[in-house]
Amino acid sequence: MDTWIRHYRQLPDTRQREVFFNALVQHYTDLFDATEVGFLLLDESLHVLSSNALAADLLGHTPATGQQIPRPGDLFELDEDHEDSDCVITRALEEQRPCQTELTVRRNGELHWLRLTAISVAMLDSRQVLMMVQDISAEKRLEADVEAKQQQLDKARTRDALTGLHNRRYILEELDHLNAKAKRYGTPFSICLIDLDHFKSVNDTYGHDIADEVLQCLANLIQDELRDADITARYGEEEFMVLLPETGVEDAVHTINRLRQRFTESRVPGINRSLTLSAGVMQWEAGLSREQLVFKTDQRLAMAKYAGRNQVCGDIDETE
Repeated sequence: MDTWIRHYRQLPDTRQREVFFNALVQHYTDLFDATEVGFLLLDESLHVLSSNALAADLLGHTPATGQQIPRPGDLFELDEDHEDSDCVITRALEEQRPCQTELTVRRNGELHWLRLTAISVAMLDSRQVLMMVQDISAEKRLEADVEAKQQQLDKARTRDALTGLHNRRYILEELDHLNAKAKRYGTPFSICLIDLDHFKSVNDTYGHDIADEVLQCLANLIQDELRDADITARYGEEEFMVLLPETGVEDAVHTINRLRQRFTESRVPGINRSLTLSAGVMQWEAGLSREQLVFKTDQRLAMAKYAGRNQVCGDIDETE
């Protein structure tokens, strides 16, 4: 473009410049048509000097030479708040650099994405703006598909397929984060291990499908009973882990006891008896590693089992 402009300025008279300008416009019309890009050449007042047919198709409006180009909102329904195209053109004129914006629009109920690029040029002894219009709908839909697939992969990496809770890998990473935060700021948290009582018997008596329903039932209650800030995961076959940020052991025991009671009162189709769970809860202690925190929580779970199951153990005498 710079070479063309220099050549244009070296032409000796106005008539030659006009002929050259028209030839140049036709050249770029053919070029933009071949590359499937709409274009409009505008003067400083945003009046149309030239355009191609694709610009009319993309904008849903046939630009008339000598008339001012309408705002996008006058041509079609904008799906969101967007910077007006004439603001992009004004910036290109003022800053004398390429400026770009994207519009999400609805035309006849269908969603489209347009990219508008404005470039300031100086010809015909004045300054003009070349505005290019591209339909980037396919590109945007591809980006959305890639993002959706990435989210599915992330979910598969961090979620248990049966219960929808997080998996062991994820919650151990979160435990590391909470442990590091507590060591730095002294922020307390509690950790809990939950185990279904006599789950092997349920599996052997009622089969895997019913056993899976039991796991899903408990997972649903966990999601319903705990806070959004709490982190939950299926930790093993019939074992679940819960991290309760900024929660002391007494409040944590109360929360898990409430969950235990609700689970005991629940019924799973196909099982004509109550189901129970046992749990161990402990509050963060300074100087312990992740493995030590899990081990000491598991000790409390073992104590709850030893004491008769269907209970929550939050404190054991470790001096004996």
